[in-house]
Amino acid sequence: MPTLSILGAALALCAGLAQAADPTASGMPSGFSFQEYSGAAAVGNGNVDVRDVLWYIDEQTVGGVKSWYIFFDPAGVQSTTATITFDRPISNVLDTKPQLDSTNTTYGIDVDGDTVFDDYQTSVFIAPELNAFDTVSWVPGGNTVTISWNAVDPGDHIRVLLEVPEPSTYALLGVGGLMLALATRRRQRR
Repeated sequence: MPTLSILGAALALCAGLAQAADPTASGMPSGFSFQEYSGAAAVGNGNVDVRDVLWYIDEQTVGGVKSWYIFFDPAGVQSTTATITFDRPISNVLDTKPQLDSTNTTYGIDVDGDTVFDDYQTSVFIAPELNAFDTVSWVPGGNTVTISWNAVDPGDHIRVLLEVPEPSTYALLGVGGLMLALATRRRQRR
């Protein structure tokens, strides 16, 4: 029976590794929160209009790349700062309008669940201006993105792409777990 419990633990570990954990945020101004967005208003056109909230959308994984959409769309003008931490290495941060627009169909999801893909809109000012007022800092292979944004409708938006192990990696972990379980069982029989 111990072999089965070890095998079960190894499989649970592999299943846990396959699921990306939600990002976390720290260093935000007092009263701010970091929340998953599931509203009916499309993002990118200034219709979310919620103050004191930095949002994230858990997007698709395509070709070994996991995408998270991060945005700040306050009603009126508002500033925020945050360090956003992910559970995987960052491979790229898309922070320009052309980059965001061209990847919406690849990584975007049906946010509001109405089976109509109309949840991502675009505006001339969708991306951070990346000047003295808007900054986005990250290191390839690291797991944090630091932002400092002064936003006006439609706010500031970025897409964070993470490296995700290929399914073959999980298969190797599973085989390793099985071999560990068999070796443990063999020792217990002696």
